[in-house]
Parts: sequence; structure tokens; C-alpha cells
Amino acid sequence: MLPNNRIYQFIKVFSTSTTKAKKTSINWRTQIKQTQLVHQISSTLLQRHNWPSLLQNLHLSSKLTPSLFLQILHKTKHNPQVSLNFFYWIKTSLHFEPDLISRCHIIRLLLGSGQTERIKPILDSLIQTHTATVLTHSMIQSCEVSACNALLDALYRQNEIRLASCLYGAMIRDGVSPNKFTWSLVAQILCRSGKLEVVLGMLDSGIYSSVMYNLVIDFYSKKGDFGAAFDRLNEMCNGRNLTPGFSTYSSILDGARRYEKDEVSDRIVGLMVEKKLLPKHFLSGNDCVIQKLSDMGKTYAAEMIFKRACDEKIELQDDTYGCMLKALSKEGRVKEAIQIYHLISEKGITVRDSDYYAFVNVLCKEHQPEEVCGLLRDVVERGYIPCAMELSRFVASQCGKGKWKEVEELLSAVLDKGLLLDSFCCSSLMEYYCSNRQIDKAIALHIKIEKLKGSLDVATYDVLLDGLFKDGRMEEAVRIFDYMKELKVVSSSSFVIVVSRLCHLKELRKAMKIHDEMLKMGHKPDEATYKQVISGFM
Repeated sequence: MLPNNRIYQFIKVFSTSTTKAKKTSINWRTQIKQTQLVHQISSTLLQRHNWPSLLQNLHLSSKLTPSLFLQILHKTKHNPQVSLNFFYWIKTSLHFEPDLISRCHIIRLLLGSGQTERIKPILDSLIQTHTATVLTHSMIQSCEVSACNALLDALYRQNEIRLASCLYGAMIRDGVSPNKFTWSLVAQILCRSGKLEVVLGMLDSGIYSSVMYNLVIDFYSKKGDFGAAFDRLNEMCNGRNLTPGFSTYSSILDGARRYEKDEVSDRIVGLMVEKKLLPKHFLSGNDCVIQKLSDMGKTYAAEMIFKRACDEKIELQDDTYGCMLKALSKEGRVKEAIQIYHLISEKGITVRDSDYYAFVNVLCKEHQPEEVCGLLRDVVERGYIPCAMELSRFVASQCGKGKWKEVEELLSAVLDKGLLLDSFCCSSLMEYYCSNRQIDKAIALHIKIEKLKGSLDVATYDVLLDGLFKDGRMEEAVRIFDYMKELKVVSSSSFVIVVSRLCHLKELRKAMKIHDEMLKMGHKPDEATYKQVISGFM
């Protein structure tokens, strides 16, 4: 017979072993269930078009974890679009938020499928919740050098310069070997950060590429330092055995036209003709060259060839006019863009919507020529509505300058097209109408605002109500006041104006009804004002 203490130890060991075995069994069963679930979900995603309705029946809200989601992504990685669709579905339908590693994996899928424009929303959410160091380290872990380059490129294009710099630093720390494409991207990031001297140092130390030389030559050309630009061009050709392309030469040509350096222009045009990058006699091929230069933002060079073609009476395609309009607008060359727009109007040329939108948005910038209001109205009437915020700023600036006729015509065109601007714009014009006793115009403006379910600010409504009553438009005033109550844009002063005016007109029943509404809505004025209002009933 075993002693009591031996029996106790035996029971304890047996009990512990049994508990561990039970836990192992539970973990094993859980793993089996999870593996089955991953297989079921990934198979459904890959094989069935109606997978959303099928997955709804699995009640995934309580089952899906970041680990399981990542396993599903690995199972569906050969069909990136399915993975991405599933990612967006769990976010919208299940309100499930994947973890950092999963979202970095999604970013890699987006890069691989060329959907770089969809990266920014995911990056924005990650930037808000993670430090740049943690974020870039996680990205590096899920990427090879080609994927890192693609991500660097995407960050650069979306102007996420700080994050791009951190990503490059993480690549170096984690032992990812950069290639020529990496150096080219780094050079672009450095130039955008204003660190050209670092790029020059890279070139001088033997790290170079065509892209890097293009950046440097473009920088010197924009500064008008053509000696340095040609020195780097010669170094590129002779010292590095690189072949400059259309972009390289067009940078110098654009700079030469910007600074009106005819000698430099002639020299670079000669080189481009020699390299067959430009047509010899400019009798053909103008459209292709102008459009290419416009798309690259080389508007001075494009303008030179455009004017030469026009002077020679060479017919150009409609798209060429559109490209010029868009490029000049994007570069902020408003005067030149307006000239192209007039040509388009005169010739009855058809251009793309995006060309008009670029033009109309640049017109909204402040401190533009006097004819801008008329041009904006003309383009808006054609159906091209600019950014509401930019247009609101422009209209507000015109109100500040007292250009009421122009504001009236532009605002009318905008409202007719169904666009509501900042309430300040309409309120300013409304106060102008009321102060000048132009009540019919005030009513007409408000009707347009009502159709769009818009409103004025409370102070302007007080001015309008007062103006309507003074002009004997009681019914219109009451109707607008009812609209104000509907939108909850009322104040004590609004009620005071209406009740007092109705009492003055002996409309006591209407006045009492509105008085009661005033008290019910909690808009009773101060005691002295209230006594004055009440006196109207006596």
C-alpha cells in the first residue's frame, strides 16, 4: 500500500497530465475546425460567383480572426482580385478590421495587380494608428525588392514623401538590396524634398541612371542654368554611355522657351531632329509631339510647336487643343489657357470633359483676369462644374470686391446646374439684394436655394424677413419662415421679427400661433424684448 503523500503526488501528476491532454485535445480540435473553415471560405471564394450570399450563412462575424483572414489571403493569393474583393467585403459587411500584417499583405496585392490608386485609403488608416517605423518594417517583411520598389513608387506618386523616406530606410536596415530602379525612385523622392545636392552626390559617387540624370537636367533647365544642363547631358552621353530620350531633351527645350533663349532652343531642336525625336519640317507629327509635351507638363515647349503649326496653317486634332488647355491650366498659366479656350470656342472644337474641368478649376483661383466670371459662367452653362470649395472661394472674393452683377450671373448659372456653394456666397448676395430693395431678386434667389434644399445663415434670414415685411410681402415672409423652421435655421430674433411684424399688420391669430411655437421651441428672447413683443397684442 502506497503512503498517503505518494498517493497525493500520483493523483496530482495524473490530474495535471489529464488536464494538459484535455487542453491539447481542445487546441487540436480548434485547429482542425479553423483549418476546415479557412478551406471552406477560400474554396467558396475561388469557385463560386455568389460567394457573398454563401458566406453570410457561415456567420463569420463571431468566427473570423486576423490569423484566419491572413491564412485565407495566402490561399487565394493566386487570384488577387478575389482576395481584394473579400477584404472589402469583410470591412463593409462584417465591419471586421484586419490587423497590420494583413493590411500590408493587401497593399502588396494591390501593387501586384497595378491598383496603386486604391492603396492610399489603406495607408491613411495605417498612418493614423501606427508609427512610420512600425509600419515600414511590417511592409518590408511582406515585400521583396520589386514589391518594395512598387510601393516606393506608389508613395511617391501619392506625395507621401515622409513615409517613402522611412520605407527606404527600413529597406536598408532590413538588408533589402536596392537596384537601379530603387535608386531612381530615391532620387525622385529626394528632388521632391528639395535635396538635389544629395542626388548630385549620388551621381558623382557612381550611382546613376537615366531617370536621375533627367531629374538633374530638368532642375537646371527650370532654373535657366543651361550651361550646367548641357554639362550633365554630355556627361550622361559620353561619361556614362546612357542614351538621353525625349524627356531629357524636352526639359532643356521647355526651359529655353520659358526664358526665351532662342539660341538654346535652336540648338536643342536641332539635336532632337537629329535624334529623330522631332519631325524635320514640322509639316506632320505635330499632334503627337504637342500632346506628349503637354502630358509631361512641358507647356512652353508644347506652346512653341503649337504656335508654329497655327502660323503655318497646319490643321491640328481636337485632342491637341484639349491637351494644351489641360496642361496650361494645371501649370497655372491662366492667360494662355484662356487663349486656347477662346480658340476652342471659336472653332467649335470638342475636347474631353477632364480638359474643361482642369480649366474651370484653375479659373477659380483668386487674383485672376477680369473676364474670369464670364468665362466661368460660360463653362458652367456648358455643364462643367468646378470644385465647389474652390468656386465658393472665388465667388466670396468677388463679393468682397463688390462685383455684384458678375456674382449674380455666375451664381444663377451654378444654382441652375444643381450645385450649392458655401452659404456665405448666397448670403452675401441676398444681403446685397435686401439692402438695395431688390426684393423680387431676393425671392427668386431663395426659390432656387429651396429647390436644392439649401439655406442661408440665420443673420441673413433676419435681413430677408425684415426686407420682405417692409416691402409688403407678408405671405412670402411667412412661407420662408416656415421653410426656416423646417430646416431648424431659426433664432429668437427671427421669431421676434415675424411676431412683431404680424402684430403690426393686425394678423394677431397668426402672430399668436408663431408666438406659441417660439416658446415651445425654446426661443424666448430676453425679458425686455419679450415685453416689447407682447405689447403688440394689446
